[in-house]
Amino acid sequence: MYNILIAEDSKLILRDIERLIRQSGFDVTFREAFDGETALDILREFQPDLIFTDIKMPVINGLELIQCAKKLYPQVKCVIISGYADFTFTHEALVLQVDDYVMKPVDMDQFHGILSRLLKEIDEIRMQREELMLSKVLQEEIEISNFRFPKGYLITIVRVGLVQQYAAPLSRELLYAGVKESGAGKFWVIGTKLHNEKVIIYDLENETCKEIFEKNICLLESLKKNYTRINFICSGKLADISQLYAQYSGLSGRLRNRVLLDECHVFEDEVRSDVWETYIRQKEEVDIFKKKIELILKNHSAEDYRKEIRKRIAQWKEGHYTVTLLRKYLMALLEELFIAMEGNSPSMEEPGILADKILNDNSQYEDLAENLLEYSVWLTGEKEEKMGVPIEFAQKLTDYMRTNVYQNLSLQDISDYFKTSPSYICRIFKIYYGDTPISFYNKIKIEEAKKLLTEYRNMKVKDVAEVLGFSDQYYFSKVFKQQYGVSPSVYKLQLEDNTI
Repeated sequence: MYNILIAEDSKLILRDIERLIRQSGFDVTFREAFDGETALDILREFQPDLIFTDIKMPVINGLELIQCAKKLYPQVKCVIISGYADFTFTHEALVLQVDDYVMKPVDMDQFHGILSRLLKEIDEIRMQREELMLSKVLQEEIEISNFRFPKGYLITIVRVGLVQQYAAPLSRELLYAGVKESGAGKFWVIGTKLHNEKVIIYDLENETCKEIFEKNICLLESLKKNYTRINFICSGKLADISQLYAQYSGLSGRLRNRVLLDECHVFEDEVRSDVWETYIRQKEEVDIFKKKIELILKNHSAEDYRKEIRKRIAQWKEGHYTVTLLRKYLMALLEELFIAMEGNSPSMEEPGILADKILNDNSQYEDLAENLLEYSVWLTGEKEEKMGVPIEFAQKLTDYMRTNVYQNLSLQDISDYFKTSPSYICRIFKIYYGDTPISFYNKIKIEEAKKLLTEYRNMKVKDVAEVLGFSDQYYFSKVFKQQYGVSPSVYKLQLEDNTI
């Protein structure tokens, strides 16, 4: 529904404009005035979305009316009806930000084109206001009151990354364009407290839950081109918008408990009755695993450790264990390792922080297995070898890489500089950083690339790649996406969106 005020001292033209609006088929409410003073009185009470006004009117002319209207309601759209072919008042109209004008006699096609465009702009303004208000609900945990909303709607939560603090920001503009392209009807894209998450609210007036679910599957496939890890969860049909925060909060928790390590999904919401039983069973499994690891570490059995890790990795993969459950296992493992090492490992971080980093850095079970198996080094004779390698030398290697971040160092370059063998350097990086030298060097480069893209907004992606010594822009984009979960071009788009 749109409120339209027509201010025109010619009854013939006024009726003609009303007729043209009715012919357009839009759902509108009219108010009319034959002079500017009456129009101003109506304006204050009627709060129109759109004003059509003649320039020449008794008491108050059209430009004065527009000036008052814009002051009271800055978002109101204004169209001048002019009988002057040279449009004498053009400059003043531009100052007042008049949205368009029509010449007398009014041309039907021109009028319908202007009307359609302005009503579309009004819809967009309304949508923006509604999205800001709904975003405030989700960010400040408040309830909605006196808010008109569809009788039936569906909530979809879209979240990128597995660990929030390491996840790439989710671009609203990219998401909005994707939903639009999917052919969805009316929808709202809402920000939450999390930079890597958005909420889509779909109007169910002309679509079913099944249709929206299928569109979300297409949307997921589209967004996977820009995000390495992305998951959706769709609610069923909802009707009470006053409970939006509670609806979102429950759905968010259920998404968190269903995300998988190596797959992206669109989940359908389901409220399970066996949640407590599942929690107890999983806790018992993790406790048993922790006791086994404790015994293995006490016996310093590297072979038993490797067998147990391989067995668990196979179990996690086959059983489609969620990231939430995997984190519990990792915490159990790392806590025991932390105790057993007694601070002898310079790179051993607090278990919670390290568990999150491992999940963020390993998107495949094969990578996770390799990462966890590296800890068997501590249980073998190689432990003494590690203790014989000063951490200072490992730090010198990384300092050298950071100093030469704008070069294109090879492993041989590094070994030549430090007068040692490439295999020895590889061993040091494996022991202290769980990484290869070149992979570690590329991560430093990508950190620098992120700074350049943030500080120098006009730099092109290919220029950043070139200045950092990447001969192949596509390889640079691949490495950037692996590290931050989003391509450098999308990262630039997010900066323009002011999302980061």
